[in-house]
Parts: sequence; structure tokens; C-alpha cells
Amino acid sequence: MKVIPRLLISLTLLLVSVSLAQNLSDDEILTNLKTSAETLQDASFVLTGNLIDPDGTKIPLELNVSMITDAEVARAEFIQPDALADNFIVVDSQAVYNYVYLTNQATIFNSGDPDALGGLFPEARDEVEERFDFNISLEELYAGWEMSVTGYEESPAGNVYVLRFDNIEEDVIIDHVIARFVDESWHPYALDFFGEDERQLANLVFNDFVQDQGLNPDDLTYIPADAELIDER
Repeated sequence: MKVIPRLLISLTLLLVSVSLAQNLSDDEILTNLKTSAETLQDASFVLTGNLIDPDGTKIPLELNVSMITDAEVARAEFIQPDALADNFIVVDSQAVYNYVYLTNQATIFNSGDPDALGGLFPEARDEVEERFDFNISLEELYAGWEMSVTGYEESPAGNVYVLRFDNIEEDVIIDHVIARFVDESWHPYALDFFGEDERQLANLVFNDFVQDQGLNPDDLTYIPADAELIDER
């Protein structure tokens, strides 16, 4: 078969598959997202992107993230920003351990304490949940938000649905979120956060997403044995 006819056939099949995929309703998409979230056993990915200051300054972000849902544990190891490189955060159902490499100290916070995340989103302190909950339902997670499907496009992770979540509350830091979820696997690919003035607050990309690989909780909760523990709970 000639290259050009083969290419045309491939493009035709791609367009047909894209058009069929876009026929899913909002409720069907939410159902698929809910099913994916409820059946997820574990996941690992590299989170990259930027936190954006009010003056427009971009703070690069890169973390290696792993989580196990049943064990209720997650680990995030900082690569960027440079000031946080080699630091890590361990989260379980009761506490957050914020480890600082330079001082070899791990400070322990309650899960709902905004200081536990090192002030990454200081403007959003009042919007932090009282408790980090690994088993939060999708209905609770999206409570107070209105979802709409705004597009379907290609990405390095595959075809993605583009969803918009509008915050229906007033006087909030995060006005809306543009979220991209990979078709069929339904894991997140990208999140873009915006304020009420359309100012972008952050853009995050989930790279190399792998799920249900049998992660070991001991690997996620590891803290150097000689680290000093500072309990701030």
C-alpha cells in the first residue's frame, strides 16, 4: 500500500474514533471518572508545571509522586524548585511529614494543616480541607463546582477530554479549573487553575502515569532513621 493512501486511511480511522469518543455525555464522563477513582489501587507519576505568583513570576515545579489508596499513604519527592530539591512529603490518613534534606529534619503536621505543604499555596489557606481524605467520593470532591465538557484533543498521553470546573462559591481564590483526563484510562493529564480575574494560578501536568503496579507502603513512608522528628500536631 502506498504511504499516502495508508496515511489517509489512518487519519480517517482516527477521526471516526475521535468523533465516537466525543459522544459521551457529562454524566457518562463523571461515571467513568468515578469508577476509575474508586478502583485505583496505586499510582505513580511525575508532576511538572508552574506555580504563578500575582506578579506573573513562575515557580517551576517537578515532583515524583507515588500513592497507595488502601494503605492511605502518598509520597512526593521534590526535584524543583531548586530550593526544595531532595525534600519530600509523606502523607497518611492522620499526618503529614515534611522532610527537609539540608537539616535532616521531618516536621509532623496534622493532615489538614496548610503549613504541612510548605506554603505552596499560601493564598488558599482558608480553602484547605479539614482532613486529607484518600477515600473522598467524587461527589464530595466536585461539590460546589459545576462541570462542563469543553473539548476533546490530542496530548502526549493520548486523547484527552477537556473539562471545566467552575467554583459556584463567591470570594474564592480558585475560580475555575481546566482539567484534562485521558480517554479510556480516565487518569488526569493536566490541571490549570485560574482566579476570579482569569489570572492563572498554576498549571500542572501528570507525566508517566502508571497505576496498579503493586507499590509497597514501606517504600512510600521511608524517612531516614537519623532524621530529627519535630511534632507540630
